[in-house]
Amino acid sequence: MLGLADLLRERGHEVFHFAMRHPLSLRCPETEEYWPSYINYPELLEKGVFRNSLKVLKRTLYSSEAKDGLAHLLDELGPVDIAHANNILHYLTPAVFEPLKAQNIPIIWSLHDYSLICPNTNFFDQRSNRLCSKCLKGGLRFIHAPIRRCKKSSFGASLVAALESWRHRIKGVPQIPDLYISPSEFLAERFFDAGFNREKFAIVPNFGPVPTEFPPKTRFPRGTRDSYVLFAGRLSPEKGVATLVEAWKRVPRNATLRVAGTGPIEDRLRKIASGAGNIEFLGFLDPADLARIRRNARFLVIPSEWWENAPLTILEAFSDAVPILGSNIGGIPEMVRPGETGELFEPGNVDDLAEKAKYLWDNPDYCVELGRKARRVAANEYSPDAHIGRIEKIYRELISGRSSET
Repeated sequence: MLGLADLLRERGHEVFHFAMRHPLSLRCPETEEYWPSYINYPELLEKGVFRNSLKVLKRTLYSSEAKDGLAHLLDELGPVDIAHANNILHYLTPAVFEPLKAQNIPIIWSLHDYSLICPNTNFFDQRSNRLCSKCLKGGLRFIHAPIRRCKKSSFGASLVAALESWRHRIKGVPQIPDLYISPSEFLAERFFDAGFNREKFAIVPNFGPVPTEFPPKTRFPRGTRDSYVLFAGRLSPEKGVATLVEAWKRVPRNATLRVAGTGPIEDRLRKIASGAGNIEFLGFLDPADLARIRRNARFLVIPSEWWENAPLTILEAFSDAVPILGSNIGGIPEMVRPGETGELFEPGNVDDLAEKAKYLWDNPDYCVELGRKARRVAANEYSPDAHIGRIEKIYRELISGRSSET
């Protein structure tokens, strides 16, 4: 969202942000006085007081504070051409659509996850560590969320999430936006499975950083300290890192795996990796250090076992001429093309992952070739220029269509 705002400003557009007053929010002096106040949902739910649960439920379902704040902001700004929503559920809530509709402003909603069709947002059952699509069709099926405690393993959080999903369906929230933007075909198809209108969707891939200017790799160092494979991400069950660590115990000892990131299963992963001298845990890295380590990796592994949408990690790697070994799930295979930008393996399959990893490690020249191709794909298909061109075309069509209606 912030990257798109920068691109729009570079093209001469005026952009104003509307968000919740989170302590980590960026400062926006022009608009932040109208933002709704901060509410810490996890902290309130952990206290377990009934009135706290009611407060969370009320704010999650409908934020009159956000609605009124946006209405006042629109009055202050004057005519607005278009509204582009990102991750508005839970904190802003669809209440913000009311003042936009009242002023006949076209609404676009960029989808980054499955929140509108899955109370747990990712169709992954944390208790069984398996994909779960029991709520996909909506309606009474949302009852599975509190029954299975799929949201943070909490009955209260899961019930709130289910009630939120029910309310949005009953109130017709899915029909309000003029257009949805999906970064992947896969995510859009899941929304179609849930009954969303295909005609209201546009597929616009995310954009990555401009490929950095550095000499392309011609070979990799022989020493294990200087040549390695990288995983970068949250250490949680759906990311498939346990499968990766198990698989890495079957690859040659000179193949080093570096794991960057932290998360709830870090201790378990360290125990699984115990005795394996070729697995290093780096912990949390700031963006600059992570970029440096990623750029020098032989390849990057994305072993996800949930329906990934369109990981930005892939685009960052492509821009650095680093190929991907990714699981064949969700939107990953739309980006990772075997023999062109990387290789794929069966998600959750330790043997297949180990075999593909060994092949790539044993063929460093092939990795260099894949990296070069990936970098070209990043420049041609996932560039900021390509993205902003698609977005501006969508904006113009919606604004033109709304003008002709009035």
